[in-house]
Amino acid sequence: MGEYTARYTVVIEKDGEPVLDATLASLLRGVREHGSLLAAARALGIPYSRAWDQLSRAERLLGARLVETWRGGARRGGARLTPLAEKLLALYEEAEHRLERCIGPQAPRVVAAGEPDLVVAHSHDPLLGLVLDRLRGEGLRVESICAGSGHALAMLSLGEADAACIHLYDPETGEYNRPYLERYWLGDAVLLGGFQRQLVLALRPGLDTAGPDEVLEMIARGRLRIVNRNRGSGTRVLLDHLLQETARKLGLEKPMVRGYDNIAYTHTEAARQVALGRADAALVLRYVAESHGLPYLHVAWERYECYSPRERASSNPVKALAELLGSDWLRALIENSPGYRPLEGPS
Repeated sequence: MGEYTARYTVVIEKDGEPVLDATLASLLRGVREHGSLLAAARALGIPYSRAWDQLSRAERLLGARLVETWRGGARRGGARLTPLAEKLLALYEEAEHRLERCIGPQAPRVVAAGEPDLVVAHSHDPLLGLVLDRLRGEGLRVESICAGSGHALAMLSLGEADAACIHLYDPETGEYNRPYLERYWLGDAVLLGGFQRQLVLALRPGLDTAGPDEVLEMIARGRLRIVNRNRGSGTRVLLDHLLQETARKLGLEKPMVRGYDNIAYTHTEAARQVALGRADAALVLRYVAESHGLPYLHVAWERYECYSPRERASSNPVKALAELLGSDWLRALIENSPGYRPLEGPS
């Protein structure tokens, strides 16, 4: 039988809700030291998406920012703690000192990581995963951060990623990605390549519907329970637009969606929840719906594109990614994967 140990930790609460625990305190210290949330997450050995989510949750509960970001300078940007974060961290550290005086010091846990050759921030996609694995097989140290399209662009803007792979629909222009690049001051970003993907409404087996419009109406009226994607995801941006348009056509003030806060971080996780009967529908990739044996209805073909800042596009690791995205190997993979087709026409 293994050895059992008890561990004590400090948690700062607001109105009974925890807002600052040991992990977030370590992240804030890391931001203070490195000037970067990504570097802080690496030092702790936790996924960037988890670090971002924990920070975002605390900021929502507090109703104020804990970390400020900016662009410019030699490193194209950075991050720093707000006065509120400094105040909360000081409160946390004082409580830590009091706890230490009672029970003695506890050893910190630090995980070191080597510096990657290529950092790719992206929205979830099975084919991109194969692309990045192939680059690793060719000897590149690739760090893959599945942060969602919006967060991926933020990382690119701050210089924390070499490439971002995104699929963000802009209802005003009817275009994908380019309008968002402008909003993140990345108008000169270089398109490295990509593909088109088919988005579908995956349905619980046995659900009888006439078509996607009927399913969207049932979701907007609260008659079907969904599993949603995380904040900042391109899939969530599109679903929000579709449901708002549906509600407008139905004369509803807003959609009455059941399961809106039931979050899945990947298409695979979303489809699995539908397959297990935990949700009635989810907007996912056709490729994933088929792999889970789910019935589905076509919604849209979207552009999944990878971009790099112009000043980084000429680096050897980024060029290796661009070459693979334009290779015959990937084209053959696309042609043999349901719900994918080559990227053609203007972005």
